[in-house]
Amino acid sequence: MAERQETSVMVSIQEILRDAQNREEQEKVEAEHRARADEQKRLDEVRRRQDEEEARLRAEEDERQRRSFEEQRRQAEIRAMQEAHVQRARSEAEAQARLAEMSARQEHERQLHALGQDKQKKRLTMILVALGAVLLVGAIGGGIAYKNVQDKAQATEAQLRSLQDDKDKADAEQARLKAQLENTKDPEQIAALQTQLAEQQQKLQTLNSQIAQKGPAPVGGAAVRPAGASGGAPKSGSGSGKPCNCTPGDPLCSCL
Repeated sequence: MAERQETSVMVSIQEILRDAQNREEQEKVEAEHRARADEQKRLDEVRRRQDEEEARLRAEEDERQRRSFEEQRRQAEIRAMQEAHVQRARSEAEAQARLAEMSARQEHERQLHALGQDKQKKRLTMILVALGAVLLVGAIGGGIAYKNVQDKAQATEAQLRSLQDDKDKADAEQARLKAQLENTKDPEQIAALQTQLAEQQQKLQTLNSQIAQKGPAPVGGAAVRPAGASGGAPKSGSGSGKPCNCTPGDPLCSCL
């Protein structure tokens, strides 16, 4: 009887130990499951943050490329405008030089026609010398006019480059202020940055207006006449109301 009771007690103790061991193993398994679930959750969170960061970087890169493209397009437009201004000034200067040359040639032909009727060699020599001086002065005047236009065009181009440099700096400052404004949460700093950003935008508007309005000074429509050459046909004595008593072919006569 005592042995049976002792056996029963041993069996009960073994069952209790088995139950405790089973519970311990089950708790261990559950703890492992929870640890794996927490680790998976942490990895998912890390992966989500990485995806968000990659998306943000892609968006920033796309924006940077867009701004770079816009800047290149704007620079190309400005260069085209500058080249158009310079080409227009050069064309106007060349047209004025050709007009001056044509006027001098017409005057030369008129003088040659008058000299063809002059039989006095001395007066012919004097007229030829005077005509050479007229042509020389006309050529010099045309060259000076062309050089003045070129100088104005170069000065205008330099001013445009200076304005463009100022605008590039203002663009960079505006981008920096926008970046700071996006990354700050301080109300006072936000207000200060907004004020600075408004000032930069006003500055950019002023620079854009100056660049759009800036250009070479318009060249006058009047032709550059060589010194000593008249703008129209020579007046005759009958047109002035007084008789012309000059010797035919006299280069100093006012009514020829």
